[in-house]
Amino acid sequence: MDFIKNMYEEGLVEKQLDEDVWADIRTRRIDRLERQRNIALLGYLVGIENALKAKRAAEEAAAGRPIPRQFVKGYQPIFDMIDDIVEAGPSFVNQLRVLHKRAVDKLPK
Repeated sequence: MDFIKNMYEEGLVEKQLDEDVWADIRTRRIDRLERQRNIALLGYLVGIENALKAKRAAEEAAAGRPIPRQFVKGYQPIFDMIDDIVEAGPSFVNQLRVLHKRAVDKLPK
């Protein structure tokens, strides 16, 4: 973005970029950074080597499509985590439900 801005300020770009264009560029950059942050955080749950696969598995599931085997393997650590919580008993399941509710309440509306 700085490269484009510098070209604009130096008069190398003849077209005048209005504020809507700058806002669009900033929004796309913020969206990209947010996606990268979420993938990194997912890596804490499944391992960084599985983060992109787990993300794709979640996207496929959310879209109602079949999940390819390699993506299921990427999500496997989360399945294992849930299985461990269920095996630990109802109080742990309830704690997970409470944690999920807190996370959902924290999301922007």
